[in-house]
Amino acid sequence: MIYGLVIYLLVWFGDKDTLPAISGLILMPMGVASIATILADPRGVGSIWRHVCIGWAVIAGLVVLCMLLFGEGGICAIMAAPVFMLTSAAGSALATWALRTLRRRRGASLLVVLPLAGLPIEPMLPAPERDGQVTTVMEIAAPPQEVWRHTVEIPRIAPGELKRTFSHSVVGVPQPIDARLQGRGVGAVRHLRWTGGVTFQEIVTRWEENRALSWTFRFGPESIPRAIEAHIKVDSAYLKIADGEYRLEPLPGGRTRLTLSTHYRIATPINAYCDWWGRIFLNDFHGVVLEVIRARAEKGASGAVARAPV
Repeated sequence: MIYGLVIYLLVWFGDKDTLPAISGLILMPMGVASIATILADPRGVGSIWRHVCIGWAVIAGLVVLCMLLFGEGGICAIMAAPVFMLTSAAGSALATWALRTLRRRRGASLLVVLPLAGLPIEPMLPAPERDGQVTTVMEIAAPPQEVWRHTVEIPRIAPGELKRTFSHSVVGVPQPIDARLQGRGVGAVRHLRWTGGVTFQEIVTRWEENRALSWTFRFGPESIPRAIEAHIKVDSAYLKIADGEYRLEPLPGGRTRLTLSTHYRIATPINAYCDWWGRIFLNDFHGVVLEVIRARAEKGASGAVARAPV
């Protein structure tokens, strides 16, 4: 645990502009699990599965300890968990192999220096840029003008309006609670608030009333409090949530097809894994927001029909 805490502080703690994917997600769990294996079975006579389970238990305890001592966010812990399980298992297996082959703990103990060796090398590793986009479509039983009214502004979202999703209900990703519009047309600003103190702005770049709304995101230093997530910076060298768009298409019968798209860029050594999580989060967020818009627009449309003169 002491070793794990020291490596955590060196690799993860602090304000970093790079994502320490290799040293933090891969090499750190390998080093921790290798020490657990060496201490639990110095001669390497036990089964590899037993060593893997011990490594997982130690890594789980280390993650909980970091959450208690340093306020580590649960979002990052859940995202890292699959990688931690794989890499700590690899560390346990390598340590067991080294103990059985070299028949001395000193050789097996070399695994513990891997995170420190990887730390200065990591910034020099290539991090190819990858563009991604998530698009979600919903058909709404309301005309475009009614849908538009509930799209440009989404004030005072009540908890009961938000459907349950994996991202929000299990992982703990913040949920939207308010979106207010300041101004009209290109250059207007949408002010968004999410649970957990998350705040940011959307700067309107395209305004076609009842047809399309596009924007770029603007995040400030305190947009995402450290208590929510300290390691995922949505406007950094390795991750940028770039822009978004609503498109409204009229359908027969006074219906509307509403499309929400979000474009982002990532640049890490593990782009595919980060992109997988990003798509889960954005799909869930899109679904939640579109469902709120759908419910409000359909309620407004039915109310307008009821008020219409006979």
